[in-house]
Amino acid sequence: MSIYNSMKKNWKIYCLMSSIIYIEEMSKPTEHIQIKKYKNKIYKCLCFHSLRLKMKDPEFVNKFFEITKFWENKKKINFIGKTFNKPKKEKYSNQDVLFFSPIWINHILYEIGKIPNKYSFETAIKRIDHLKQYKKIPINKNKYELNNLLKNKKLAAGAFIVSMDLEFRGIQGGRPSLCMSEKYKDFLEFMLKIAKKWNWTNNEKLSSVSIQHSLKRGIKASPQFEFRINIKGLQEIHNLAGPLINSHKEKCIKFHVNRSKKYINLGHNHRKKKPKEKILKYLKENPNSSTTDLQFITNTGTDVVLEHLKKLEKQEKVIKQRRGKRYIWKIKENDN
Repeated sequence: MSIYNSMKKNWKIYCLMSSIIYIEEMSKPTEHIQIKKYKNKIYKCLCFHSLRLKMKDPEFVNKFFEITKFWENKKKINFIGKTFNKPKKEKYSNQDVLFFSPIWINHILYEIGKIPNKYSFETAIKRIDHLKQYKKIPINKNKYELNNLLKNKKLAAGAFIVSMDLEFRGIQGGRPSLCMSEKYKDFLEFMLKIAKKWNWTNNEKLSSVSIQHSLKRGIKASPQFEFRINIKGLQEIHNLAGPLINSHKEKCIKFHVNRSKKYINLGHNHRKKKPKEKILKYLKENPNSSTTDLQFITNTGTDVVLEHLKKLEKQEKVIKQRRGKRYIWKIKENDN
């Protein structure tokens, strides 16, 4: 059974995976002072930012909305903002958005106890302590249900499937890594511990990630850390708890898992498959294709595809253009 089906059938599993979603992707209910004026008097009010899930992934947001609504109706508790009959699309960002009631995180933490990220846990506890419109329920800070991921391999695989839908990078190229900022280093260490327990990683410790490129672009980047999942681990995780909700990521994972099963080192014989010809033919019919798109056509990894694209670019047969964080490729006009 996939992890998302399990989340709909089992409340505790829903809470476990929701805590990971809260840590990795949701905005935290941090406190701030709001200045208000009433009858010529100025008041300083303690306020909290909203619990918000905001992503450029309508598939995931809609699925999590559906599962949360199921539990909302079953428990007769308002977990999602009353105005949300479905996720909303932000016009300026084109992202899908959901707002959660603070009682939602209260019930999640009541069920599972402490979570492995100090920042996320402390902000949640402070918000719960200041609940006024709802009746809060006490949190047992000595309870640690997420330790079940070190005992139950299928649950652990589910946690990684959810993380791959959210925070993992390198999915398209078949080199998945969980990368987060220093604020979440304790959570990364917990996830690495799980991956090591089930032999899903070759990393003994977290690796630091260079942020020089971001700094040069004027982005205020904080130190980053990561660990990778090996291909055998990816295969087992996917078999135990897949598929992913994001259809593009799911396609990439299945592609790389299947390639690893059938992999044969052909050496220079891979040229017999005519990868360059396949790339050119595909780009003529499908301009503005990404490196990820082209790996499916050549049945090779993105590193091999890039090697061919660079040669074709040098031969002035293709050109690349920047689109967001990636490049897209097309045939050079005079070669059409």
